[in-house]
Amino acid sequence: MTTIDVCSTSEVERLGPCWDDLAGRALEPNPFAERAFLIPALRHLSRRKLVVLCVWNGPDLARLDAIAVLRASVVPFGVVDVWRVEQAPYAALLLDRESAAPAVEAISCWLARQWPGAVGLGIADVDVNGALAETLRMLAARRRLRLDLSSPRRRAALACGAGANFERPIAARRRKEWARLKRRLMELGSLDFEWSDQPAAIESLLALEAAGWKGARGTALNADPERAAFGREMLAGFASQRRMQIARLLFDGRPIAAGAVLRSQSRAYYWKTAYDPAFVQFSPGLQLTLAMSPDLQADRRLTLADSCADPDHPMIDRIWTKRIDLADFVLQTTAHASAAFELAIRARRAKALARARVKGLVNRWRRGGATRRASAPPPAA
Repeated sequence: MTTIDVCSTSEVERLGPCWDDLAGRALEPNPFAERAFLIPALRHLSRRKLVVLCVWNGPDLARLDAIAVLRASVVPFGVVDVWRVEQAPYAALLLDRESAAPAVEAISCWLARQWPGAVGLGIADVDVNGALAETLRMLAARRRLRLDLSSPRRRAALACGAGANFERPIAARRRKEWARLKRRLMELGSLDFEWSDQPAAIESLLALEAAGWKGARGTALNADPERAAFGREMLAGFASQRRMQIARLLFDGRPIAAGAVLRSQSRAYYWKTAYDPAFVQFSPGLQLTLAMSPDLQADRRLTLADSCADPDHPMIDRIWTKRIDLADFVLQTTAHASAAFELAIRARRAKALARARVKGLVNRWRRGGATRRASAPPPAA
């Protein structure tokens, strides 16, 4: 028997060990739906009304089988989305691997009862070849519900484990050019690489991000007190569990590039990277990624490192050549609402297309700016 609880933020914080236990037996690893990430996100980044659902196995609430944060539709007969906070590449959904289908079905049925105007459950950034996608397909087929897939895209990833070699598929001319840039930088001063989970390393990441283009646009974590509080609390929480490290590239002892890596089960997540714009002509973010990749591949606990990057990312796509195929899924919640579901899907696709066009224009403008900055003279030694 499945029981659903609607939890407040304060009640969610008390789940503690139950939540951590669910993360360890999750259908798919997702640190962005774990306690260390989601509680700071709910506390500091939730701008809209959210509903937190806890799916329990049995009436005695002995085992947590799912947690989902839902964002209500703002239109009648719309889609209720699983919340994906701006700082996360995946939606806030965690499912037990043994009871994933019953848990999703319970959430869908809860929506049909409590929000009868909802016609679908939306989950963004689903791995189309993963276990969650397979669970949704099976559930849709069994209950004769529509399952819509849209916005297919690919994200860069790094294969880890025995025999993995990220440099092998990279063209020799590119490796030669990147090595030349590194030598040029080393001619100006000492260059070192390190991993750290200390507060000073977290602060260096935040400072580098604020010094770059995100700081100029006001989107860096340090540009907003709530985002900054989230970043510090979240990273410190993962660090306390020994599941977060900051990779840093040091020039004459000071960081010029930094990247935060989170871990969940057998995967690593390259959550955020930043660099000193004064060194842009040496591609410091690229040099950092080249330095950290062999360490990730050699870690026997890992099978994959997820870049968490946008599709066609100009840096990471050239280095990490494995791909994760993603799409946005919408599961119909009630069979009798087929016409409304079709209208909702059409509206979502039109909105997504418009957003993608705007984002493409912005990205092209940014790349043009990066090219102009790269042609500037190098900093003094």
